Amino acid sequence: MTGVSITERLFGRADPGDRRGPETDAAVSRKAVSLAQQGHLGEAIACFDRVLAEDPANVKMWNNKGVFLDLLGRDQDALACWEMALSIDPEFAPAWVSRGMLHRRRNRFDEALACYDRALEINPDSAVAWYNRSGIFVAQRLLDEAVACYERVLALDPHFVAAWTDLGYARFLQHRHEEAVACYDRAIADDPGSVRVWSLKGGALYALGEYRKSLECFDRVLSLDPKYAAGWSMKCSVLYHLGMYRHALACADKALEINPSCELTTQVRKMLVGLIEKW
Repeated sequence: MTGVSITERLFGRADPGDRRGPETDAAVSRKAVSLAQQGHLGEAIACFDRVLAEDPANVKMWNNKGVFLDLLGRDQDALACWEMALSIDPEFAPAWVSRGMLHRRRNRFDEALACYDRALEINPDSAVAWYNRSGIFVAQRLLDEAVACYERVLALDPHFVAAWTDLGYARFLQHRHEEAVACYDRAIADDPGSVRVWSLKGGALYALGEYRKSLECFDRVLSLDPKYAAGWSMKCSVLYHLGMYRHALACADKALEINPSCELTTQVRKMLVGLIEKW
């Protein structure tokens, strides 16, 4: 799964109940995200502490502080923040989602699912909760259940790029490759610069035997990220199937230049060298 960004886990962006003035909940959250992106997680957490010193009942800031503590791997401290939020407002669905995400990453699937289900009891129209719920089923390879969650997400938010991407991958795993390509196209329509989505689309087209179209996808991938070793490896495979062995070899060399430890690409390179020497 592509996951949910930090900002999608934060709350207090523009709600009518936000505090007013230069230090609104939204402004504090934006500042914290900026600090986190610069690697200053401690300073980001301090932003929330300053608000909570003045407004200890601010459930949004308790949730957001927990999110950043979670990013630091401080599980118990993060859980304590969400417990505090829920002691103030047991119906604050975002804190249930945040708790679920921590449990999911620790492979505590039952606990995570219970958290998401509680969030959805409170807010059945939470696309983020439905999306995260799908991750439990993907991890357990219960693809039909995961697909049902993705479809619910997209009924609520047709522009939820991560859901289109992950629905495409679920369809790929179900060997429904044409449907996978259609999902990736929907994701690309909203995020044309995603290396991951172009790469997944290329893989689905490759599985369909659409090698020319697959090659176009990997060319796009490499135009977006020339140092993406897996993109060079996949382009190598496509060119091999097109009989373009010397071009394939050049791609294998490029992939190994970036990632010399890839055994599969090393094996493919040896095979290509053998084929070329026979000519």
